[in-house]
Amino acid sequence: MNFSKSQLIILGIGGFIVLSFILIFVFGLGKRTNIQKADITFWGIERDEYFADAIGSFEEKYPGVTVKYREIAESGYEKELVDSFAAGNGPDVFMFGSRWLPRHANKITPISEEMMTVGKFNDFFPEVAAQDFVMSGKIYSLPLYIDTLVLYYNRSIFDKLAVPLPPKTWDEFKGLVLIKKASASIGGYYPLVARSADIIDAMLMQAGTDLNLQNKTFVRLATDGGVKALTFYTQFSPKEETLTGFAGERTAMIFGYHSDKALIKAKAPFLDLGVASLPQFYSASPVVPARYYGLSVSAKSSHQDLAWELATHLTTDKAVAESLVAKGTHPPALRDLIQKYSDSADLGVFAKQALIARSWFQPDDREVVTIFNDMIKSAISSRKYMEALRAAEGKINNLIPARQ
Repeated sequence: MNFSKSQLIILGIGGFIVLSFILIFVFGLGKRTNIQKADITFWGIERDEYFADAIGSFEEKYPGVTVKYREIAESGYEKELVDSFAAGNGPDVFMFGSRWLPRHANKITPISEEMMTVGKFNDFFPEVAAQDFVMSGKIYSLPLYIDTLVLYYNRSIFDKLAVPLPPKTWDEFKGLVLIKKASASIGGYYPLVARSADIIDAMLMQAGTDLNLQNKTFVRLATDGGVKALTFYTQFSPKEETLTGFAGERTAMIFGYHSDKALIKAKAPFLDLGVASLPQFYSASPVVPARYYGLSVSAKSSHQDLAWELATHLTTDKAVAESLVAKGTHPPALRDLIQKYSDSADLGVFAKQALIARSWFQPDDREVVTIFNDMIKSAISSRKYMEALRAAEGKINNLIPARQ
């Protein structure tokens, strides 16, 4: 059979299209099959049941994918994680501390811009998340929740002192402690005051010290603001260990995170517990510190894209994220849920504070806690506030070159 030139062209085009579909089917299906058969390992500090439903919905979305979650006690979690990466048998996805990036960025593969841009990240989460998890324009972790420092108080003691509301400023706080004789867990250092480093951290940020939140290169604590914060903090003298005094109703106020609430309730189940925003030096520009975990993907993972799909499923899918909030363990991280839970009796204070939470570049957060406690100790014994601040500033800045 003879074909005309035009018929031959049409047949050629038709053959090319058919061949293209065959190639797409063969190679595309093969790629999809590989993804569907993947096993994703996932490590974290939460109990199995916390992630069970969310993992189940991900496995339904990706039939054939199996997510194997492993719970590890928080006390030994970071060390076990680091050791596993060194041994070459770490997880694909793992919970990642909000202050860990300067120490562990090399263990993470950032999420691709095709999956999420920094702009989209900022649409999903409050500013503090970018300060903690975005570096050099790359996203290293997605926050599971955002926990902030608050004031816990004993309503019964407040009623006896005829104080209707908790203090909103540090001046009001001072009045309660010095005038109303309401004891508070503040002024000392760890372990007497469990969150001492975080409280002084909050005061330093509020007082305007140059913690260089954007450039992430150095800190300047030895300023008038630093003296204001350290002088204010050390004027108080705690009478006993934080939780012991609060549980025994000898201390009216303590500071902690939502993660501390279960411990307080366990220690003092019948205490009339109130939760209030962290007091501020300047109400017009409120600042609070945050501690929380995100989800990251290992630089050595064999399924990096799929691992990031799991991380985004758990953190950015509103229905999934809300199911995790419903567990009652942590406050929300998604902006949509922050708005929804802002009036919640349990989570409202934490949700609202997520929007004013700020962080700064800590080359080694464990060392910073020690340095801040040493600074407090030095200021209490010597009353040389500027000298204590200079010493702390030097120690923190000396850590930075070794970590860059």
